[in-house]
Amino acid sequence: MILNELKIRDFGVFSGEHSIDLTPRIKYGRRRPIILFGGLNGAGKTTTLTAIRLALYGRASLGRNVSFQAYHNQLSDYIHRPKKSVVAPHSAAIELSFSYGKQGSFHEYRVVRNWENQKGKLIELLEVQQDEQPLEGLNYEQLQSFLNELIPIGVADLFFFDGEKIADLAEDTNNESLAYAIKRLLGLDIIERLRADLGIYLKENTQVKLPKEIGKELKAYEASYTLLYEQYQASLENGNALKTQLTALNKEIASVTQRLNDLGGAWAKSRQAEEARSEQLIKQKNSATNEIRELLADSIPFAFAQKSLAKLLKQLESEQNTKVNINARREISKHLNSLRRELNRNIDKRTLESAIEKSFSGIMDSKKDANIVHDISERDFQRIQGVICTYVPQQVAQAKKLSKSIEAIQRELDVAAKNIARAPDQSRINDVLGELNNLQTRRVSLEKQLTENVEVSKKYLRDAMDSLRKLRDLNEMYRKSMSHGQGIELAANTRLMLEEFAEKTKNRKLEILEKEFIKSFSKLARKDDMEIQAHIHPQTFSVTLTDAHGKSINKQSLSAGERQIYAIAMLEALGRTSGRNLPVIIDTPLGRLDSKHRSNLIKNYFPIASHQVLILSTDTEIDEEFYNELSPEISHAFSVDYNSREGNSCYSEGYFWRQN
Repeated sequence: MILNELKIRDFGVFSGEHSIDLTPRIKYGRRRPIILFGGLNGAGKTTTLTAIRLALYGRASLGRNVSFQAYHNQLSDYIHRPKKSVVAPHSAAIELSFSYGKQGSFHEYRVVRNWENQKGKLIELLEVQQDEQPLEGLNYEQLQSFLNELIPIGVADLFFFDGEKIADLAEDTNNESLAYAIKRLLGLDIIERLRADLGIYLKENTQVKLPKEIGKELKAYEASYTLLYEQYQASLENGNALKTQLTALNKEIASVTQRLNDLGGAWAKSRQAEEARSEQLIKQKNSATNEIRELLADSIPFAFAQKSLAKLLKQLESEQNTKVNINARREISKHLNSLRRELNRNIDKRTLESAIEKSFSGIMDSKKDANIVHDISERDFQRIQGVICTYVPQQVAQAKKLSKSIEAIQRELDVAAKNIARAPDQSRINDVLGELNNLQTRRVSLEKQLTENVEVSKKYLRDAMDSLRKLRDLNEMYRKSMSHGQGIELAANTRLMLEEFAEKTKNRKLEILEKEFIKSFSKLARKDDMEIQAHIHPQTFSVTLTDAHGKSINKQSLSAGERQIYAIAMLEALGRTSGRNLPVIIDTPLGRLDSKHRSNLIKNYFPIASHQVLILSTDTEIDEEFYNELSPEISHAFSVDYNSREGNSCYSEGYFWRQN
């Protein structure tokens, strides 16, 4: 398939008619695949993808379970609304021309979809031409069915995708997005629909022959299942509506939060906490200050007279030693006379006195005795010594610790004071703050409704499946005991065969998908030596990643950029597994990637993604450096420019700085 031309009229932000050449051009003897669209956010570059999907798929382009009323409302919103024009357009149109080859035949197609508001009612018309001849005799639904069969939307979703599609796969924790893509890719939804139709045929043709009471019971189960499943579907639609409301509300909350921050609201929100913190810090500072005062009132002043204290301690020690020596001399003197008398009998007096002098001269000499000034007791000396040597140093250390603590507290108080000073006057932000509080209250309510809706949906589905199981069991029990015609037997056998066929097809395709994913992820991942294996569970469609050592890799542990690369690799793998040769349209693919990831995508994905690749980018995603790197593969480029004065956009050939 090759997209040749897109024409739009009064569509979205585009006023009047615009024609865009999408056919890849030949340059230097080679057809280059990439058509690049550049535009700032909000300029309307995504409108290109929206228009192509809308032209081909109509209501289905908006997603699953979208009602005709919601679709018509959206079509009305797509009609351009000019800022200054007195008369606003009341209609819009999209025309898409493309070439498509199927089963050896190559045809040119033109799809024209236009719609108009007529007295409050929207009228939509669809025209399809093949080789310049209208497909006649087909009504709107049949023409849409023709397009759906030509290029199934389940397959196109793998080739025409935007940042939201990438984000859905990247953040898909319950595998819902991947399961939906795989089912559409493999056509499992068609097989399930066919099995359901065969089941209806079997019921209609077997219940006639069943006993009346059994037939009544079967009809009761069938009615119960139908009602419960309808309630389940309605609950799902309600859930989708709640999700849409929640998404819009989150955007509104983000916008109001930004307004609040612009007014200094970020500081205002923390002001109360800062004030409370300041009060606590002041209490801590006062407590530390009081402790220091108590220390100053105790023994710590002695620390300011270290020399005097040392001199005093030395004097006291000398006095204590002197007193000990005096007491010792008294005791020794008492016994020396007795000793002399005893020894005089055997030793002459001179020898005796010489021996005594030699032995006791140190202790008996009073010349070295200190002058006793203070004359304190041993107990008082020990107490004074403890104060000077132990207690005062401890108090000094405690005082230093408290001083450092006060300094740290003061620094925190200074920071808190600055933050409080930054906060605006409360009256300036009260209105915005009240608006934000109301929005957040609504969000809590919506989230609660959504949670309750999920539980209700699960209950409806469980009850519906229970009724269906009972219906099948009862039907199977009587079907085996009765003989039926050939048509019924064939229908029953076909249902079994379809189930087996779907299972085998799914397993075979999943093996191919796993291999294609590994190839894609390996070439796009930033870590050149990253060797991974992937296994997709055939029932839950959960993806298990393992490294070269067989260790499981939690997808949520990957960085935001790696998860986006994972999603793009999965989309590429799904596209290759489909076996279809369709153009690739990718919108804002590089927003969450670092420069290395972007470089890998530009080198290893865009040039080989397809024979025709439409890239919708901002100037920050594909800047001049990346443009030059990609230029050998670029056929041509368009810039989407928004005129804020007129309120509309236009296409011009050339990419930002390379406009003609």
